[in-house]
Amino acid sequence: MMQKPTGLGVWCSTNTLNKSELASMAQIVEQKGYTTLWYPESLSFECFALGGFLLSRSNSLTVASGIANIYARDPVTASQGYDSLNHFYPSRFLLGLGVSHVPLVENARGHQYGKPVTTMRKYLNDMETSIIDATIESKERSIVLAALGPKMLELAAAKAKGALPYCVTPSHTAEARSIMGPEQWLCVEQKICFTDDAVTGREVGHKQMARYMKLDNYRNNWLRLGFSEEEI
Repeated sequence: MMQKPTGLGVWCSTNTLNKSELASMAQIVEQKGYTTLWYPESLSFECFALGGFLLSRSNSLTVASGIANIYARDPVTASQGYDSLNHFYPSRFLLGLGVSHVPLVENARGHQYGKPVTTMRKYLNDMETSIIDATIESKERSIVLAALGPKMLELAAAKAKGALPYCVTPSHTAEARSIMGPEQWLCVEQKICFTDDAVTGREVGHKQMARYMKLDNYRNNWLRLGFSEEEI
């Protein structure tokens, strides 16, 4: 059984990295003492295939999807993927699940984007009832949810190990903890820029955040946190 994540992890955009760069990244993250390597799923590498590769190129590092798009595979396949990776690499794969965004679901995959909390709750329920061969089935699955709003955070506390909030502020982290309680896993992604120059930091930050500013899920959360349309 996977233990509660501790220490610092690294979230890395893997979409543009080649095979040798991915292997090197996993090894460097582990050598530097980070406990967890998080990676996304969009339109590049398939989530579980990449997870298996990163696990194979490290020794004890926890590898975590951040996140796997629930529209990319049915709940049984997600259960098989989780159970398979943890069968080959015991207690080292952490499954982050998310509802993704309308463009990546409807435009790219041709699915209908459902109500986020309702859709995620059904997905988790179906994972729980998936029939997986007993030789590989995990007794308990370590799952965290991409959660921004209060209702998804409540679902993460009730039906998963915890939450993976992304593109959020420290005040959101405090709110998430108050909603979820003290014991649930709260794996917060926090962007940093290695510079002492404020102008450079803002330029880099604006460039990196530009793609997220086009996505309604993030915009709505920032507005809820008190940002104005002009600031976004």
